[in-house]
Amino acid sequence: MANKPLTASQLQQEMEKIMNGEDDYNEPYEDSGSDWEEDHLEEDSVHSDSSEEYNQPTNHANEKKNPELAEERPEEALLSYDQESSDDDEPLASLCRSQGRRDPNIVFPKQINIKGKNGHKWSSKEPVLSKRVSSRNIVHFISGCKGESRNCSSIKDHFLHFFHDNILDIVILHTNEEIVRQSSKYAANSATVSKLCKDELLAFLGILVFSAAKKDNHLNARHMFEGTTSGSFYRACMSRERFTFLVNCLRFDDKTSREERRKTDSFAPIRDIWNMLIDVCRSSYIPSSYLTIDEQLLGFRGRCPFRMYIPNKPSKYGIKIIMLCDTSSKYMIDASPYLGKSTDTGGLPLANFYVKELTKSVHGSNRNITMDNWFTSVSLADELLELPYKLTIIGTLRKNKKEIPPELLKNRQRGTSMFCFDRKKTLVSYAPKPNKIVLLLSTLHEGASISENGKPDIIINYNETKSGVDTFDQLCSNMTCSRKTRRWPMCVFYGMINIATINSFVVYCHNSHKANTKPASRFQFMFNLGKSLAEPWMRQRLNIPNLRRNIRQDINEILNIQPVPEPDNPMAKKRTVCSFCPSRLRRMTTNFCVQCKRAICGQHNRNCCPECQFSSA
Repeated sequence: MANKPLTASQLQQEMEKIMNGEDDYNEPYEDSGSDWEEDHLEEDSVHSDSSEEYNQPTNHANEKKNPELAEERPEEALLSYDQESSDDDEPLASLCRSQGRRDPNIVFPKQINIKGKNGHKWSSKEPVLSKRVSSRNIVHFISGCKGESRNCSSIKDHFLHFFHDNILDIVILHTNEEIVRQSSKYAANSATVSKLCKDELLAFLGILVFSAAKKDNHLNARHMFEGTTSGSFYRACMSRERFTFLVNCLRFDDKTSREERRKTDSFAPIRDIWNMLIDVCRSSYIPSSYLTIDEQLLGFRGRCPFRMYIPNKPSKYGIKIIMLCDTSSKYMIDASPYLGKSTDTGGLPLANFYVKELTKSVHGSNRNITMDNWFTSVSLADELLELPYKLTIIGTLRKNKKEIPPELLKNRQRGTSMFCFDRKKTLVSYAPKPNKIVLLLSTLHEGASISENGKPDIIINYNETKSGVDTFDQLCSNMTCSRKTRRWPMCVFYGMINIATINSFVVYCHNSHKANTKPASRFQFMFNLGKSLAEPWMRQRLNIPNLRRNIRQDINEILNIQPVPEPDNPMAKKRTVCSFCPSRLRRMTTNFCVQCKRAICGQHNRNCCPECQFSSA
């Protein structure tokens, strides 16, 4: 900010920009269709109050007539508003405060100083606002790529930036160890049980990404690899038997030392590659000023020591992943699995541990974190304002918190709000409908401000910034590569691919706009990504001499390769077996079909083979 103090109008504009985040969003906010109320709000019964003082807005006119009422609120003298005075002569803080007091949607407690159940002190008197914006609210970040992610050019490069060679090498190493163990069960060493290479692993990932774009992930492998139902792409990459064999053999850690590592880490079977992916996600993107913390549930019903049951989620059972996402671009910045009682929090409450752990990459940046009532607490709000965190929060608050004054939980008239303040914290109680109270805590907002529709600005900003993780989860479920599995590490591995595809798409869009090119849609991005990942392996398959003719034709069509024309009668001087006689007859011939060049014996010789004759007819 400049050294010269801002005028009242300039300060109001700056405050509106900070509150509304007009400069922070690079794309329109997508409404997920949810109501403004938090999904995880408890449905506990609200305390009833028979007093009419909390059911009706405060009538200041009656207080003027009755001097006894005026004595109960000595601060009323400070709240009078002289309509004849000029706005320029009055401080902006007192002007906003006096206007807020006249708002009929604001209800005030009976006393100035109110306490929670544990004695925590709050004040119903609005704090004196300075003309200058608080330092914790002076924050503006332009989201974008950073580091090596800015050098990615093709769609494949963006994905492999997140699923880099170190991850692929670990998967190949431990998968081949499992293949050696599994291949001993087979009688013959065929291509189905051969070892895995990098190009084939990329083709396997390409099948998963392509099935996510085409929404074929729910299909059985038998239906996926049938050309009549799912096209020719899957069987052009590999056979159905090879695909199912690789799904069963995929491993992500050393099986011999797994049990020892599990004693200290329940997430050990996939911890190494998980940390590698999260490290890349942290270092590849600059998030905007508003972030969201929430949970994602990876649907899984098999055996898992930390499987969760969340009834309001579509999958209900699964692995809980707590995520930090950018509100504007939905980029996943950081994530950590919820491991239940085995989580090592270092003595911190569980919610506080996850918030501090996930926000490490943005500590000291004055960014705002939006969270639901599982994370929000008064003690956490105080801690995040101090060093080394320097973060503000907006979050819903559960009604059973001991810091909440009982006055804020009483029933009131619909659409009314009650504010209380404690230094840099603002607590608002809003009544959206009868017998319903919603509590929100904010360290971003100052004062009791109400929007034009009668809702507090805290609720408006909360609704605008709460859907970062929910939208990310919706993107995952819309195009997901997850398949049915009995092994929870495979479930997490599918989730990692979903994370990599979404983050790589966000980075791809930023790089495309920077290069003044129009980015492809997400469907086209994943469609082309699946084909580009599988292309090197499909080209290698063309070198297999005994590859089936229809598979070779499918690969040529997918890769737009024109087959080399064969000369007339390429094997005229060499005798070969008839292509239509049973192999046990071993009928040798030197005649070939003039159209498809297949060998035909005298019994089938009609100047063209029966199939070509039928098609020409």
